This record gives sequence, C-alpha cells and structure tokens, in this order.
Amino acid sequence: MISDPPKNRDWWPALEDLRLKDTAVVVLNTSIENPPKLVRHLWNNSWLRVTVDGGTNKWHNFVKQHSFDDLKYPDLITGDLDSANLAVVEQFVTMGSKIIPTPNQDETDFIKALKEVKKYSEKNSKSIDSIIVMVNMCYRVDHFLSNLNTLYKSKTKDLYFNEDIYLLGRNSLTWLLQAGTHRIHVPQSLRLHPENNYVGFFPMGSTCKQCTTTGLKWNLSGKLMEMGGLTSSSNTFNGEPIVTITNSSPLLWTMTMGYEESF
Repeated sequence: MISDPPKNRDWWPALEDLRLKDTAVVVLNTSIENPPKLVRHLWNNSWLRVTVDGGTNKWHNFVKQHSFDDLKYPDLITGDLDSANLAVVEQFVTMGSKIIPTPNQDETDFIKALKEVKKYSEKNSKSIDSIIVMVNMCYRVDHFLSNLNTLYKSKTKDLYFNEDIYLLGRNSLTWLLQAGTHRIHVPQSLRLHPENNYVGFFPMGSTCKQCTTTGLKWNLSGKLMEMGGLTSSSNTFNGEPIVTITNSSPLLWTMTMGYEESF
C-alpha cells in the first residue's frame, strides 16, 4: 500500500522549467525519441546522469546520431549488463563513467537503478527533488506495464522514494498522484491547442472511491474510478491555467507535452 498521508501538491510539468541542479536523469533500454535539444538540455543540466544496461547502448547511439559536441558522459552505468555492449561501456569508463553492477534478478533494472540513485545522492549528501526516467511507452506492453508497476512501487512502504519520479515517453509525461489534492499548472502552449494534447488518469493499486476534477474538458465530481469501471482517457484541457484533482487513492496521470513546438 501507498505509505504517505494525503498530500496537497502543485505540479509544473514543463520539464524545461525544472530545477535540474536537483534532478537525476535515467535512461532505460529504450530508443531515445524525444526532441534532441530537450534531451541535451535535461541531460547536461541535471545533477546526476545514469544509463541502465542496454540504455547505455541507446545513449551511445543518440550521441553518434546528433552533432552535439558537449554532451556529458553518464556518471553511473547500472544493471546486470546483459544487454550492454561492453565496448561501449568501456568507452564511457575511459571518459569517467562509474560501473555499478546490479545482478539481482529478482528486481527490474529500473528498480535497481532508482536504488542506486538514492545511494549515490545520500553518499554525496545531496538532496534531489526529481528523477526523470526515459522509458519505453510503446512497442513492448510487458515493459510498459512493468514501468508503471515500478512507478507505483516507488511510493510503497517497501520501496519508498521522496523524489518525484517522471516517466518521459516520446511526447508524453507520466507520474503518480498520491491521495490528496493536486494543482497541475498547464503550460500555455498546451492550453492554446487542447485538441492536439490529451490527458488520462487511472486508478493504481486499488479502487479510487472518490475523484473530483476541474480544468478538464470532461470533469469528474466525486466519481468512483476503477479498472474494469470508470477511467479517464483521451481527455483534454478546457483552457484554464490549472487542472485540479482531488483523489482518495493513487492515480496515474499522463499527458502529451508538445515538445516539438517548444524545442
């Protein structure tokens, strides 16, 4: 079960506005299809940069495909390394990357990477606010569902992270809304073209007995949400600057971001 009491939170999902000096970026084994300038901005300006197993190959491919000459190397390379090209790993090591093998097969590389981020920040007496994870949000349904499961587990008593964890897909951003009241500050570019920008929210872990929203085209008022029952998909904004959500138990929130227009 989720361990936190109800929260009142404000969220600013424009990634370019995050305090990146207090952020870690993690690249899982997925193609990097985000706008290259956005990736460069997030990667170079974050406090910690991590590639996970085959994600090391994907980062190496990204570096080769784009003409940036100032991309930093990964600080950490984690995972069981069964998918990583050892020549690529060794190349990054010569540049300063540190290998942290995590061979435990009872946990996913994603979970193990989150644990290593926490260890590294604690060792360096650094408090980080956010972890941005470049993930597979398509192609492999098992990977997609596993990533959502890890996101949920990251806020449970057995594996708790204070940091906000964002899943960054090709053109989407997804995170967990714990029980409470949330104010999501909608970037102006998304409010101007709601017909091209979609949101969805789904109960995670259990039935959400009450959910009330404002700021959406199709709002809910005290509705029960559950898988097999009511969920919200292909919703969108109504032009207001803030979306509010009051939920009695955790919800998964996901939204398209229109990064191509801003980067």
